[in-house]
Amino acid sequence: MTTARKVRETALCAMMLVGSVIVLRGSARHPSELNAVDRAVLRVSSPIQGMLAGIGRWVRRGGQRYVFVVGAAKENQQLREENAKLKAELLAAQRQAGRERDLEKLLGLSSKTAAETLAAHVVGADTNAYFRVARLRLDRGEGEVKPGMAVLAPEGVVGSVSRVYGNWCDVLLAVDPKSSIDVVVPRTGGKGLLRGAGARDRYRATVEFEAPADAVKEGDLVVTSGLGGTFPRDFPVGKVVRVGKRDVGLFQEADIEPAVDFTRLDHVMILVAAPPPAEEEETTKQKRVEPARGVVPYR
Repeated sequence: MTTARKVRETALCAMMLVGSVIVLRGSARHPSELNAVDRAVLRVSSPIQGMLAGIGRWVRRGGQRYVFVVGAAKENQQLREENAKLKAELLAAQRQAGRERDLEKLLGLSSKTAAETLAAHVVGADTNAYFRVARLRLDRGEGEVKPGMAVLAPEGVVGSVSRVYGNWCDVLLAVDPKSSIDVVVPRTGGKGLLRGAGARDRYRATVEFEAPADAVKEGDLVVTSGLGGTFPRDFPVGKVVRVGKRDVGLFQEADIEPAVDFTRLDHVMILVAAPPPAEEEETTKQKRVEPARGVVPYR
């Protein structure tokens, strides 16, 4: 570095220092009066200061909004969890209430059945390709039930026990092609044999009735006749949904829709003792309603 350059730099620094001293001295004497340098500095710094203050306010508001959003998100998550918990509790209470109603219906059904009964819980079901129940599994087994025992629900006939193994048993549904139940139409007194239709995509059974005396109509109720000693009489089996005539002979063939929804069964009742014969039950009813000779008390 040359001597002349050093002299210039030294002189420039000295001039800047002297100028600063003069400006500070003037400001110290008259703080309320702005000199040209102060005004120039303020003109340049004020917009920058305002911009920095605006940025600060924006950052502060953004931080507050972020804190609010995070807090709201946490609160919403808590509310969603509480809502899901309440829904689960409500569903559990509804299921429990439904089970209690089913048990009450079973108790009422047992009291109306003139045979020894045993309550059972549905623990499993075999389904076909259409997700139709093909067989039910109950939590009753050897020593309690035997094959052939009737299985009932408050709505009507379910089927009969097909096999027993260990602590479980399987139920042959009334709509199974292997099933056959003696039935009667209360409106006409027509009797027939109900057999499962074997339809894979719907629950259906068929009954053959003699015509014309046993003519049935769509909507007719079909109940058990009590013949055969397996099922008690007058239990609903289903209703007629279609009536047709066979090509040979004076017979009617009816399609029956079962009274029981096999997909919604939770508890059922097994008849562990055969019901009284239909003839004996009918005789008992007649004896019950026939008035005695002599003075009959007013009821």
